[in-house]
Amino acid sequence: MRHRKRARKAYRLTLGILFRYLWLYLRSKIFGQKYWDKRVDKLHDYAAAKVKKGLLELNGLFIKVGQLISILSNILPEAFREPLESLQDQLPPRSYEEITQTISQEFGKPALEVFKNIDPTPLASASIGQTHRAELLDGTQVVVKVQHKDIDKIAQTDLNVIKNLVRLITCFFSMGGMDYMYTQIRQMIEEELDFEKEAKSMLLIGESLKEEERVHVPHVFEQYSSKKVITSSFVDGVKISDIQQLDEWGIDKTVLAKRFVGLYCKMVFETDVFHADPHPGNIFVTDNGDIYLLDFGAVTRLSPQMKTGLPEMIVAFSKNDAEGIVKAMKKMGFVGSGKDAEKLAEKLIEIGQDFLQNEVQIESLNLEGIKIDPHSHIISKLLNAVNLREISKTFQVPKDWILLQRVMLLVLGVSNQLDPKMNPVDVIQPYFKKIVIGEQGGITGILIEAIKSQASTLLSLPNEMKKTFRKVNKEGIEINFETF
Repeated sequence: MRHRKRARKAYRLTLGILFRYLWLYLRSKIFGQKYWDKRVDKLHDYAAAKVKKGLLELNGLFIKVGQLISILSNILPEAFREPLESLQDQLPPRSYEEITQTISQEFGKPALEVFKNIDPTPLASASIGQTHRAELLDGTQVVVKVQHKDIDKIAQTDLNVIKNLVRLITCFFSMGGMDYMYTQIRQMIEEELDFEKEAKSMLLIGESLKEEERVHVPHVFEQYSSKKVITSSFVDGVKISDIQQLDEWGIDKTVLAKRFVGLYCKMVFETDVFHADPHPGNIFVTDNGDIYLLDFGAVTRLSPQMKTGLPEMIVAFSKNDAEGIVKAMKKMGFVGSGKDAEKLAEKLIEIGQDFLQNEVQIESLNLEGIKIDPHSHIISKLLNAVNLREISKTFQVPKDWILLQRVMLLVLGVSNQLDPKMNPVDVIQPYFKKIVIGEQGGITGILIEAIKSQASTLLSLPNEMKKTFRKVNKEGIEINFETF
């Protein structure tokens, strides 16, 4: 009965907002386009606030879905982005009795025969589960993450309601990509419901980072973990955003910021699999400055197509080749075609050229010679300029690209909190070189094509460099990799 009541409330909320848009649309047919243009932004603001309030009242997985929509949906008006992003997946905790009952059911014996003790007060509680500090029978301090009772059934019910809401919205508006967005959200929630998969992700990323100094993943106690319970080592630390505590501990925040950015560069560009939710609550720092990654419900990897297509797109950018950009984007998993795709590619070229002309100084013909103002926050600017909402009007955007862009923005935001003067390019540069160069030395073709194509037109270059480029165009170039 409670689930049906929540479903009815969700339908009423959606229909109420849709009819407001319909009413404005009908009146604009009478009074003209200016009538619509003058009022639609105000309606967007009203609708966004109404949606946020409604999701908070619906609670549960609807809050999680609202967060995921803010990540995955680039087809909604911008007014919706901030309210949905600000949703906090924090819920009143379930009872201690329910938690111990779930543990008992999972391990076939009373919870206090599995653990020596379990703190009744949770460390945190969210839509899918909650965490408690506990102690193993041998005295080891651990954290137990326990899934809420019947959350898998509740999730399926809520997801079916959301599927119907998506269909309802598309009846009113022609919004391409809604079905794709729903499919991605459903997949991500179902993955988060599988605690066995989350435990495997912790083990996988922990193994891939075992050689990294001062970076850790909590140890997973597999014998005390199941499909609905994860037991991991307790981390005595604070959120990476707790600047006051970091200062009290005497931790060098510049060093910490560089370590944090480097950690994500390694995961994304070298180990292939990465923790995809680096908000401060999931990143802990201990009193000696070590970093711990927490909560592995959202883990993803760059697809092979994404990794091979990215260097090709860089080459296409260097050649101002709109058709080549479209081809590379399709290889990377973007789905789109026609004149709109090429128009978008041309706009991306324009953004890239503006970036190069206004933000980059080249002092030599190797990547160490590329200088970017550390105070310009240019990476964040560039990521925001290449607007996913605009791309998604033309392309079906792959999930790994959306998550990658979000991860980069979150990581840069945290590093800026730690040290606004730290230049993340210094940390990112070596990893970027490996992407462009590739393990097989693919830099040769890329540099030759880029240099021949751009010659002296890409940037305002000194006369000596212009002469060099003219010589390259006539005589070719020989590259010694020891210079990189």
